[in-house]
Amino acid sequence: MVIDIDWGNVWIEQMKRHLESGNKKECASIWEEKENAKRFWEMSQRNNQQRARDVISGLNITPESRVLDIGAGPGTLAIPISEKVKHVTAVEPSSGMIEVLEENMVAYGRNNINIVRKRWEDIDVEKDLEGPYDVIIASFSLGMPDIRKAIEDMLAVASGYIYLYWFAGNTSWDEHSIDIWPRLHGTEYFITPKCDVLFNVLYQMGIYPNMETFTLGRTENYATLDEAVDNLSSHFSIENDEQKEILKQYLEETLKKEDGNYIYDACSRRVKIWWDTKDK
Repeated sequence: MVIDIDWGNVWIEQMKRHLESGNKKECASIWEEKENAKRFWEMSQRNNQQRARDVISGLNITPESRVLDIGAGPGTLAIPISEKVKHVTAVEPSSGMIEVLEENMVAYGRNNINIVRKRWEDIDVEKDLEGPYDVIIASFSLGMPDIRKAIEDMLAVASGYIYLYWFAGNTSWDEHSIDIWPRLHGTEYFITPKCDVLFNVLYQMGIYPNMETFTLGRTENYATLDEAVDNLSSHFSIENDEQKEILKQYLEETLKKEDGNYIYDACSRRVKIWWDTKDK
């Protein structure tokens, strides 16, 4: 007996369970504070510049390309990409990230980036965007409640390649959350849908993409335990002092210690998925 699975609904249900498990904050809300966004930018410049170069070298871009960067953050990709293309549209909802992106645009002298201050799921592709785009990229910004609708909106403004980066298997923060979530929120932690669901959604849409897995090695160093707690609290949806104390004790027990610093290992397995929308 053949069982038909609607993978778009699988994504919707897994995202819904993830949010209902106590993770009330959406991905974008973590970056509302400029301090968090600035720290993310500085960390990306220290640790991930090579990754940004690798990503850009794998894009099918020319000096005449128009690029759409979904979930652009502080400009980790948008800033270096804008040096190589005609125009970049950066979609970013978080005020903290937008502030840092605007500062970076000034600092790097970029006047070919425009910012759309919305979540992708709130975008009106006809009113908010100026497609078509030769390249669309969404780099670890696919925390959308309905991924099929999100991809349909990408297709509506695409005239070339779409590149999606997402997670393959549990991340380090998934593993930490599975462990500590019941103590923090009194509920089981449910992970977000991963690349298996994403691939099957694309397949059911008649899209047969390329896929490439890789490991992204990244560590976060904190001089004090309190610094680690302050920086990681938003990731664990901390809302009160009691939860903060639970997290502090957990981090004291689990974080590696090296030369007086606390080391958070954020290494994880990830995937690049891409296809040319002109291929039929």
